Amino acid sequence: FRTRRNYVDPEFIGPRVGDKIILSLIIVTLYLGIGKAWRPDNYINMAAVLFMFVVMPAFSAAAYVPALFLERGLFQRERADGLYSVTTYLSYKMFDELVIGAVGSFVACTAVFYGVGLSGSLLLFWLTYFSIMTVGVLLAFCIASLAPTMDVANCALPGLVSTFLFFAGFLFRFEDIPKWWMWFSYCDPLRYAFTANLVNHFGERDPRFLGRQTVLEYFGVAGQSGWSNMGIIWLFSAGLSVVTWCVLHRNFVKR
Repeated sequence: FRTRRNYVDPEFIGPRVGDKIILSLIIVTLYLGIGKAWRPDNYINMAAVLFMFVVMPAFSAAAYVPALFLERGLFQRERADGLYSVTTYLSYKMFDELVIGAVGSFVACTAVFYGVGLSGSLLLFWLTYFSIMTVGVLLAFCIASLAPTMDVANCALPGLVSTFLFFAGFLFRFEDIPKWWMWFSYCDPLRYAFTANLVNHFGERDPRFLGRQTVLEYFGVAGQSGWSNMGIIWLFSAGLSVVTWCVLHRNFVKR
């Protein structure tokens, strides 16, 4: 019942589809056709597109936080009245978000893939985007359920995602990350999404970049599998699902 109502509500559809379409149009018009320009001075531009398309779905999850926070009291009341279990609620909310997200993200990914002129598999490119979006939604659920106030919730998710950016492999190459921070890089889902995009685009050609290095060697991901890295992101999703389920079992409502 609620899903049917949501899918005809512009206030629900807009934040979940509009940002993807607008940002994909910006990327297509800004980076139009650069994926086909296989020149050493253009390889960083290609990598930048792949990195930005990893960042977009992670940050867009912040739009879900206010609605989830405001719904927290209703969820606790209906759960206390025995209307449904935590599993039912979480399954419904994920279905509600991911179905519309899958449609919007596929349109955005298709436009960017062909507009920019990327190589590799469109399916892998889209699934990588969709998997990061799923991680973002789950993080939004978890933070909205844990945060004591909406202000804290609105700051926590962008702050966490901003921290992930430094360890994803573009702003800092993996070999340049200090040893005492390297552990955090392995806990960063954006790392695996960026790696999957790099391997997907450069894997078949992997041109020389600096000296004897290829592009994938420069970023430290040579020999890796795009599909395996995408699969690791889904393991993050599974783990976050369990954490979110445990968090939702807590009762935050004081009577």
